[in-house]
Amino acid sequence: MSDYENSISAFCQVLDDKSDLLSTQDWADLHQRMINLSDDTEEIIEEIDQWLESHPEISTAYNEQLRKAPTDSSVNLNKYLGAGGSKSPTPANQPSPAAKDMIINHILRHSPPSTPQTNPPNPQGSN
Repeated sequence: MSDYENSISAFCQVLDDKSDLLSTQDWADLHQRMINLSDDTEEIIEEIDQWLESHPEISTAYNEQLRKAPTDSSVNLNKYLGAGGSKSPTPANQPSPAAKDMIINHILRHSPPSTPQTNPPNPQGSN
């Protein structure tokens, strides 16, 4: 697995493990940053690094995850494989739309709804 793939996988793992450390605004900011990026994996990693500068607890967890990734079998880097365990046909260190989509999916999975849900008005009125 390339360094970029390790970084993306580590970041997604940290989003899963440390989701409670992020505020609603953090999730919204991260989502906005990701959707505005191209599919260039290097650009995605650079944006993650910039975002982590203002999130020291997440940054620490991310760096720990990166250190464990090459040798720790408990980090299941294959859990993000496609259907039937297929791997991306994109060559290592090349743009991969899957990397961006994977991060956005993790963000959406853990982020709270952007607008509070309210009860629909009662069409019969109050009695």
